[in-house]
Amino acid sequence: MTTSNSPYASGLRVAVIGLGRMGVRHLQAAQQLGMQVCGVADTAAPALQMAQDGYGVAPAACFTDAYAMLEAVRPQALVIATTAPSHAPFVLAAAAQGVRHILCEKPMATSLADAEAMIAACRDAGAGLAVNHQMRFMPQYTRVKALIGSAELGPLSSILVAGSNFGLAMNASHYFEMFRYIGDSQVHGVQAWLDAAPLANPRGAQFDDRSGRLLARSDNGVSMFIDFSATAGWGLQVVYICRHGQIVVDELNGAMRVAYRQAEFRDLPTTRYGMPVDIQEHSIEPADTVAPTMQVWNALLDGGSYPDGADGAHALACLVAAHASHEAGGSEVRLADAALPRARQFNWA
Repeated sequence: MTTSNSPYASGLRVAVIGLGRMGVRHLQAAQQLGMQVCGVADTAAPALQMAQDGYGVAPAACFTDAYAMLEAVRPQALVIATTAPSHAPFVLAAAAQGVRHILCEKPMATSLADAEAMIAACRDAGAGLAVNHQMRFMPQYTRVKALIGSAELGPLSSILVAGSNFGLAMNASHYFEMFRYIGDSQVHGVQAWLDAAPLANPRGAQFDDRSGRLLARSDNGVSMFIDFSATAGWGLQVVYICRHGQIVVDELNGAMRVAYRQAEFRDLPTTRYGMPVDIQEHSIEPADTVAPTMQVWNALLDGGSYPDGADGAHALACLVAAHASHEAGGSEVRLADAALPRARQFNWA
């Protein structure tokens, strides 16, 4: 997907907190947008040296204390690419400092109460808050969305995500946003059956994430089943099941297969599942975090459609509901349920 950069990005003074793998991608996105990187913060001295050597950030703009950086450089825009426990404190501090545009990595927070506080602080300060769920800017989803509801495929029935040993907070949060985006509907309930052992987290032993299986249902009756179980060790396939056919996307290898009933058989009952089909094979652009991150910025700055705090909180609520469901033996937990543990803190990275 190629689009022109927002005219508001050029020269915009942006700071980045957190210079891990995604923080580096954010530096790349900011520079490609023509932003001025006025400050970076990370507790690791080698990361700050990398920003100087690899991206030309001035030594005076490098800080080990993010709060001191905010006070010193007063950025117009801010990226928060740290681990999840610090997202809420940094967003609250940025809003209080008058930062106008904030892009926060996912998961948005470690509790629903924190997410709600982040949204309220940005609203009260007049700051734009985006969460880096990039699905509406990624071809593997935009191309699928354009096909669903067509005469050839018909309406969406369900989605199957057949993955590997992925953490739910690390990866399923993206698929909750994908589900909301593709289906144009919020999730109303989640059932989950999580694996017993927490995953070894590359971001630190203090973080706790779970693999497992879950089922989400949306307000319009469409469902999504995710299998991110510990016994699966290869692949990431997403199957979109429609009235007249299916779309199968191999997300790791960039392939898409579309099969749908030939026109003369589309009015027959769904029980006639063996009717002749037309099949198309397509390639999809490889997943790239930099380009869709740039599009999130463009939409945020231009006032377009971007993944805002409400979208991030929705994905977070699905994660909280998944844990609550698992603890309730797999019973469905509804996102609107007053008993959903809003203040509970999770050890997500």
